[in-house]
Amino acid sequence: MFFKVYDDLVPEWLQAHYQLSILGRSDGHALHPTVDFRCKYEDTALDSRGEPPMSFYHVLKSSAANSVHFDSFYEIPRLFCRAENLVLQELLAARIYLIMPYATELRHYAPHIDFPVPHTVLLYYVNDADGNTVFFNKKKEVVEEVQPKKGRLLAFDGTVYHGGGIPRTGPRCVVNYNLICHARPPPGQAPNPAAR
Repeated sequence: MFFKVYDDLVPEWLQAHYQLSILGRSDGHALHPTVDFRCKYEDTALDSRGEPPMSFYHVLKSSAANSVHFDSFYEIPRLFCRAENLVLQELLAARIYLIMPYATELRHYAPHIDFPVPHTVLLYYVNDADGNTVFFNKKKEVVEEVQPKKGRLLAFDGTVYHGGGIPRTGPRCVVNYNLICHARPPPGQAPNPAAR
């Protein structure tokens, strides 16, 4: 299997913290998150009229800089590496995506890979939503889907084509990590230099 689902890795208090930080509280008229977002039109999912759905993003880590929220969200790769007995060698990028519901005949964004190097993708689902994460074979045919669920963490081989689902009934929010890890050496054994 090229992916693994974790439904009990992220503690409930941390799930609540992430949801509040990203989606905020509603006063009945507007959300009040602490994370700031930029608008993005998803041109990989143009509808039959040529219109793209709108989404929002926040860069937690890039090659240029880290967000003020980075330390809080870095806990997810730590939890994953601890559970799988891995050493995090490099975090290539980390981003938050908030995808708004959109009436279209399309089910997902275009198949893609995030980085052209062997790596692991972690997708943390901030809220229950429709718009499954879709996996494709090399012919770009759908082979598997995973449903967003609050607190769920999805780990998969970053060289596998995938695409985010387009929600219809409410926002779909994920935190996306791209990381390079290697197996933790047994106690008393030196790390393998070739793994670095």
